[in-house]
Amino acid sequence: MNITISDINLNEQVSLFEDSLRPNWNDKYYLYEALFNHIVEYKSIKGIDIEIPLMEIKCSCSYFSTYGKRFKGKGGIYFLFDKNGKLLNIGNTSDLYDRILKKWIGKNGGSKADYYFSDYYHSVALFCENDDMKRRLYEPYLINKLKPPLNKEFNYYDTSTYIETLKKEEEAARSSFFSRYKRNY
Repeated sequence: MNITISDINLNEQVSLFEDSLRPNWNDKYYLYEALFNHIVEYKSIKGIDIEIPLMEIKCSCSYFSTYGKRFKGKGGIYFLFDKNGKLLNIGNTSDLYDRILKKWIGKNGGSKADYYFSDYYHSVALFCENDDMKRRLYEPYLINKLKPPLNKEFNYYDTSTYIETLKKEEEAARSSFFSRYKRNY
């Protein structure tokens, strides 16, 4: 399912930023950008209601590493869960297969957090969206609606779990005789 102007309740959403409207306000990409800027500037999703597409797949990370290749080169939003099914992280990417695999292995662009948090990720859910503007809007909206504890960027509710978990994992790594074993797939 795609976002349409009617899905975003245009009349209600436009009132959030009517002072900054340009003459081309009913251009959907301007609307996406204006909604994104509103969420980031005001650090809130209050009054914004966006219909989210259905998940295309939900499976274990190990299953995804083998059978998720059909998502290589496809953009979308991914959701990472722990072994109990608790949502931990939401992200936006232009290559779902590559990003999810790197997050799971702990080798996503050299991020210390991804390295330490990778052992927490057990399963993944996702939906495809190749339109970068829509993905840019979905990510901060979903992070603040669903409140996953291991997101830092666009987290406008509580970063304490992120900071505490990172600190705990860094201390465990420093006190360990051997560096932590990471999956090498």
